[in-house]
Amino acid sequence: MKKFKSNIIKEKRKLRSISQAQLGDIVGSQAMISRIENGQILPNAQTIFILCNKLEITVEEYFYSVFGPAQNTTIFRNKLNELYLQGNIAELHKIFSQYKHHQSLDIKTKHRMLMVKSTIYHLSFKLADETDQNILFSYFDQIINWQLYDIYLFQATINMLPVKKTKLYFLDILSQYNSESNVMCYPDTIACLIIKFLETSIVQSERDMTIFLLNKLEMKKISLNTNQQLWKLFLTGIYNNNEKKIEEAYNITEYLNDTDTTQLFDRILSYYTKN
Repeated sequence: MKKFKSNIIKEKRKLRSISQAQLGDIVGSQAMISRIENGQILPNAQTIFILCNKLEITVEEYFYSVFGPAQNTTIFRNKLNELYLQGNIAELHKIFSQYKHHQSLDIKTKHRMLMVKSTIYHLSFKLADETDQNILFSYFDQIINWQLYDIYLFQATINMLPVKKTKLYFLDILSQYNSESNVMCYPDTIACLIIKFLETSIVQSERDMTIFLLNKLEMKKISLNTNQQLWKLFLTGIYNNNEKKIEEAYNITEYLNDTDTTQLFDRILSYYTKN
């Protein structure tokens, strides 16, 4: 397996006997190169392509060096999902604090901090403050080709952003998914993204977005697994104020003895009816 490298820019620069000043001349400044190599900033897409071209590495190699294998992100996301299911806000705050006081606040750490913070916001169904929203919008605006960890971050943080402002990102991901050359998006990932987006649009009472997402779920390329079909049933029941559909969704969770999903249904239904 390829060894994980967190400073690939520095490593390849030295390997090719290029100074920070020389590399800085083509992207802005020596200080920028220093900050990139130390993991203090994530360069924008144009800078990444320039650096990769100059250092003769692929964009995939660069992102691998920053975030590590995709499965690491998946494991972390699953951990957050488990804490969300438990409603364990104390543990989420603990994890967030650990990352916040991390000795090296690199890009990977910041990325995961946002995922943790989003999970905390999700428990209370609140939108992020303006600062956190702008951090996310700034990050998503730079993306040209959505990598798996980008999609995970977007999915994890949808709930803390106004859905109207995230529609263009979603369409960009969907366009990449529909492309025959796409290798980064997977059907289950896209289906999960739409379901999460659908929940958020309903909670935020954005009816136009809800209708738009329900139509997307009817696309031939979108195939829902059993759990996703259950969530679609429940969420459309809420949206249409259809007590029969809601009751049917609850009956299925009872039949499956799925107490976790029942608890999530209760949480969403309670918030929606209250508001």
